[in-house]
Amino acid sequence: MIRLVTMDSFGAVMLVFRSAIGRMEEMNIQQWDEVYPDETVIRDDIEKGSLYGYFQGDELCAVQVLNPIQAPEYAQIEWKYPDNNPLVLHRLCVAPRHQNKGISREMIRFAEKYAVENLYKTIRFDAFVDNLISVGIYRKMGYIDSGIVRFRKGDFYCFEKKTVHYP
Repeated sequence: MIRLVTMDSFGAVMLVFRSAIGRMEEMNIQQWDEVYPDETVIRDDIEKGSLYGYFQGDELCAVQVLNPIQAPEYAQIEWKYPDNNPLVLHRLCVAPRHQNKGISREMIRFAEKYAVENLYKTIRFDAFVDNLISVGIYRKMGYIDSGIVRFRKGDFYCFEKKTVHYP
């Protein structure tokens, strides 16, 4: 079940990120580290009511953030679907022991349903170019590459998809 994460799950959220970062480092994917995402970012996500978790019983298996906040770097992208208020997906992360079970796809479908229910016209997010597994999932789910931005850790593809509310 996917639901809003509360502060009592903060430790579990950090464990999901730390374990996923360790797994990515083993795969030579240098996307995240001790600088980002850090405890301050995660606390802020929870406090603002934008961090959602995938739970199996009481176990937190995956997280993602949904809000309309676009990175300033997004301004340089020529988006196919111009939109001043898209839903932005941030920090989708699946704990390693729960990977390869379709949870990422379920989280993205949840984001798409959330976008429709909250009248967002488009969904946007970025993905590290060297994270080929994630990039492949996004492309298979119909997201289009609209350009590349550079963050501290390197290049990230910018993806977008329109919702059913887009004219």
